[in-house]
Amino acid sequence: VIDMTHSIKEGFGSEKCSSNFSMETSTALPDAKAVFKDGVSSFSPIVKLDGKKVIVRDFTKSGTEEPLAEGTYDIGRYNEMRPGMYVSELYQDQKNEIEGYSGVRNIHMGLDIGGPAGTPVHSFADGIIHCYGYNPEKGDYGHVIIVEYQVNKTPVWALYGHLSAKSCGYKHKGMSVKKGDIIGWFGTEKENGGWPPHVHFQLSFIEPKTHDLPGVVSLADHSRSEKQFPDPRLVLGPLYPGGEGLIRPK
Repeated sequence: VIDMTHSIKEGFGSEKCSSNFSMETSTALPDAKAVFKDGVSSFSPIVKLDGKKVIVRDFTKSGTEEPLAEGTYDIGRYNEMRPGMYVSELYQDQKNEIEGYSGVRNIHMGLDIGGPAGTPVHSFADGIIHCYGYNPEKGDYGHVIIVEYQVNKTPVWALYGHLSAKSCGYKHKGMSVKKGDIIGWFGTEKENGGWPPHVHFQLSFIEPKTHDLPGVVSLADHSRSEKQFPDPRLVLGPLYPGGEGLIRPK
């Protein structure tokens, strides 16, 4: 666990998404660094962490992490192999395919920010609600919102998962959101898929077919997933130290 004090400068409905994309037909995806070349100062934080005590989790080690102390937030890393965390059939069965991804899935392709239930979640830029809904399986996202953005004339979709039920209230497909708007709140374990309160934030260069994205992928699918799901730190900034590439158990 890395302890940091953070200061970065830089259910009420469901809308399915329509998509003409498939993993089989997608060939050339954008270069993520070129798309997000303007830097994090162009974007709003999705969770306001300035002045907060923040720890960075290491989920490459099997076992249960200690619960958060009051007033503390935590970060779950992108591109991290997490053995022993995803044990349900949702992650172990070839039949449970999401957007062309299946198999034993344990490599995390989003970034998690954890804290108290009810913590506000903000839109990182101007966009439109692409879809939203409830994924009810234990270990799934619970309540989810996906927002479509245009970043340097490139379409980018962002999934905000593990939200509260009220986050999906008063939303509709095509609804405009502004940079910094509150679009949801951390859900409790009873409504967020059974996880400690946090938001799972994931970017995609391919339009989701519904209110879902594979938050974890198999090692066999890892190479293509890095191209489809770019590093959220391109938007959120350096929330933890470290470079690119798969984070494996030591």
